Amino acid sequence: MTENRNAKTLGPFVSALTLGDPIGHLNLTLVPLHNGQGTGLDYILAADAIAAGVLVVTEVGEHGSVPELMAVSTSERMILLLDGEELVGAKQNRILNTTVLLPANARTKIPVSCVEQGRWRHTSNAFCSGAFSPSMVRASKSRSVGRNLRQSGAAISDQLDVWDKVACCMADAGATSPTGAMHDVLEQRRQSLDAYLDALPYPAGACGVIVAINGIFAAMDAFDKPETLGRVWPRLMTGYAMDAIGRNAPGGAPFTAKGAKELLDYVGELECAPCPSAGVGEDWRFESAGVVGQALVVGRACVHMSVFPNAGDDLRDRRGSAIQSPSRRRARRRRNEDGPIV
Repeated sequence: MTENRNAKTLGPFVSALTLGDPIGHLNLTLVPLHNGQGTGLDYILAADAIAAGVLVVTEVGEHGSVPELMAVSTSERMILLLDGEELVGAKQNRILNTTVLLPANARTKIPVSCVEQGRWRHTSNAFCSGAFSPSMVRASKSRSVGRNLRQSGAAISDQLDVWDKVACCMADAGATSPTGAMHDVLEQRRQSLDAYLDALPYPAGACGVIVAINGIFAAMDAFDKPETLGRVWPRLMTGYAMDAIGRNAPGGAPFTAKGAKELLDYVGELECAPCPSAGVGEDWRFESAGVVGQALVVGRACVHMSVFPNAGDDLRDRRGSAIQSPSRRRARRRRNEDGPIV
């Protein structure tokens, strides 16, 4: 295998992360990630900017457009919108297709997917912030958005697949909605979701987490500084909890720090395709037999990295085959020089 010495990898960002002790509640396990004090990038989160009145997100024009919204910033600081973050209201609820860092005082079209199939009418003029979507939805969306970005430069999802995954999440959670709104799961399962949030407070100093459900890797989110994770923790945790309440299976081996380290080593070697971003920086995309995901890179800072299993909708455990540590893959390569290594 010829090494591409000019390839961009996540290694410099992953190598800065250290693992904390796993914490858990019922079938949900979290392994905190730490990176010291983080970067000096100055931005505010979209939810805070909307609440402060310096960010307004609306439909694009009078008639609207399902795969994009208009974000108008009057802030002197950059504003961070996060992959999978829900925007509630206007003609239908949406989620961000990827993480976008808006420049100060700018009008920016942002790429989104619909998570409310049965409504196309205004309930408000502008959007407010919601929770984060479950990892099943985010993983599927990441796969289609990444492929479209690499092929055409457009961060467009497979909308039909997103609706299908929202329907699966609702069915798993035992929730219903007259408009097929993912947001209705929160309202109907609030007590169950809050039990996870109460049991798993923000791990002080963490900039990210690796998430496992029933001992199987489900997601990873890492930010450039602990303050970002601390601010989004309740909403991000709600998305993880939505996955967990629909997949409460007995038994299974626990997810350990060793498994988390092996995952990080694997992710650190992945080659990435830098793609254009709707805002500041580059949208790095990666996909292998084991994982799929993205990272927003601004200069030498990784503002947000999200990683998901690339193993189908049932979150099957492929750690024994596709996700392997670098040393194990090198051993395989020596045994079979001509075979594909993933």
